Amino acid sequence: MPFITILFALDLIITGIVGFVVTGKEHITALIPAFIGTLMLVLGVLAFNPKLRKHVMHGAALVAVLGFLGTISGLTDLPKFLSGNLDAIQRPAASVSKLITNLLMLHFVVICVISFIEARLARKNS
Repeated sequence: MPFITILFALDLIITGIVGFVVTGKEHITALIPAFIGTLMLVLGVLAFNPKLRKHVMHGAALVAVLGFLGTISGLTDLPKFLSGNLDAIQRPAASVSKLITNLLMLHFVVICVISFIEARLARKNS
């Protein structure tokens, strides 16, 4: 899981940096995915320590849940994107960044839940 956490963190950092550049480097809020990614990167690196892994991975899952909830408004623009109605979206670049962040966070939470269940079953069977 630490390696997967680092990969998701790098995806978030790239999303934030690209969003910041695409929006003309005007709004620092475009870097929010990068800030979340940096926090997850630190947690992913700390998770390589076996003594810290359980707590750190639960912390990373919590960050992902909060990130998912914080960007859930990005899902409201998804139907507009899919229909090609980009004129109806006030800030398309911000919406895309929120949507990408939201989907990355959801994916990470699902992977964490599966991993936590597998770890519990492994402990139970040993």
